[in-house]
Amino acid sequence: MLQIPILDWTLADLMAFFQNDWNLAWVLILSGGLTAIWLFGEITDPIPVVRTIFDGLVAIGTYLGFFVGILDLFVGYVVWNVQPAAGIIAGVLIVMGFSLVMRVLTKFPLALIFALAVAVFGTSTVYGFLQPYTSMIGLGDIIAQVISVKGLIVIGFIIFCVVYVLSDLLIKVMALIGKVFASKPVSVLVGLVAIAVGVLVLLNPALLGLVAWP
Repeated sequence: MLQIPILDWTLADLMAFFQNDWNLAWVLILSGGLTAIWLFGEITDPIPVVRTIFDGLVAIGTYLGFFVGILDLFVGYVVWNVQPAAGIIAGVLIVMGFSLVMRVLTKFPLALIFALAVAVFGTSTVYGFLQPYTSMIGLGDIIAQVISVKGLIVIGFIIFCVVYVLSDLLIKVMALIGKVFASKPVSVLVGLVAIAVGVLVLLNPALLGLVAWP
């Protein structure tokens, strides 16, 4: 059977993997290239064949970037915790990760998705909590009605409405911030900065506050 060692890694193993100047630098450079891919598309626009390739890469990169963004946020967290003096690197990774993630999330109605997720989770929790008590004498029948399909639909709908109303304003603010970071000018700027920081990590890590990894 095919064995993929990385699938057996623990969170500690994954964190340790990125505690390395070389790996950190290439995360910055490759993620930066993905973030700034729009710029490369504009530069190659006059060349039809190359433009087509970059148009495809932009489309793929938008959704691939969501997962890369999550990775950037994770690596930024690792750097922030292990190398507190390298705040610039951690900051670039976190901003770039946020930009890549929001590039996808801003395409969806965030408040609706969030409220729906909470409603599903809340309804499942209610069912899991009450189900063992359906055999209770006296209250068993009432509980059975509550966790019936109709009852759960009502509970889910109530949770959805409450969460949607309460979170709508907050989500709108987050979406607005996300649109700013996901915009082409900001994405390109963040990407180019990340590439530059990645190159510096390779050439002179001490300049950015990196010291020997533990």
